[in-house]
Amino acid sequence: LQVKVQGLRPRKTHWLILAANVGIGLSAWLLASLSGSRDLAHAAFFTGINPTASAAPVIMRFLGGDVEFVVTSFLTTNIGVSLSLTGLIPLVTGNFTLNFLLNVVWNLFFLIGIPMTAAFLVRRIYPKAKELVPKLANFSFMLWISMLFLTASSASEYIRKSAVSPMILLEIAGLSALICAINFTLGYFFAGKNFNRESSQSLGQKNTMFTLSLALTFSGPLAALGPTFYVLWHNLWNGMQLFLHDRQKNRNRTCENCEAGYIEKKKTDLKQTGDQ
Repeated sequence: LQVKVQGLRPRKTHWLILAANVGIGLSAWLLASLSGSRDLAHAAFFTGINPTASAAPVIMRFLGGDVEFVVTSFLTTNIGVSLSLTGLIPLVTGNFTLNFLLNVVWNLFFLIGIPMTAAFLVRRIYPKAKELVPKLANFSFMLWISMLFLTASSASEYIRKSAVSPMILLEIAGLSALICAINFTLGYFFAGKNFNRESSQSLGQKNTMFTLSLALTFSGPLAALGPTFYVLWHNLWNGMQLFLHDRQKNRNRTCENCEAGYIEKKKTDLKQTGDQ
């Protein structure tokens, strides 16, 4: 992406996106708890509180938007949500023991802290490592695609082999889709006209592997289906955005070609008229 992290500065919108992540997660949990289903409530929480995905800046680059805005959102929300989860996971699960809290802190550090620390150390020890990133872009993209297939296959296997009621699966899938639509729509109105697409993408495209892992660790497979279904919904949304963006680009290109052809024809006609 060729973005310098040192130059990133959080805007007011980034703090709104972070607050929305936490607020939507808690609101979804409270509302789903009214159903009496612990699994549904946990699925709603781990789906709603997801931070911005690392792939969101890539999608924004394809859409021709401000990549730095989305990268800043990724850093702000992943760090902010991780810190908030140290207190929220015990609250949601109802387990306030010291051992459980330490387990939460360790898992969060393992998922977020260690990779960030490792990346920082590599850049310090071997500065030229950053030059490898653009060269490995296609490889990283293939790893991401492979991860999506593994996630989908694992979810499919669980659904086929489990004795869970189809109704709870539909409820989790529907709730996940609703949260996805709310995220993309709400984010659109956070930043005004200048960064509406970037804000929408930052709140809508989620780091699902992060909370999926936490859901499996601290709740169970059913709760993990919330973020798993979200993988489908936000990628369908992304696919629609990319399709509409490419179609508009093709239309603009066609119009430009037609206009250029019209001007050239006029010049030719005027030249022929002058020769006569």
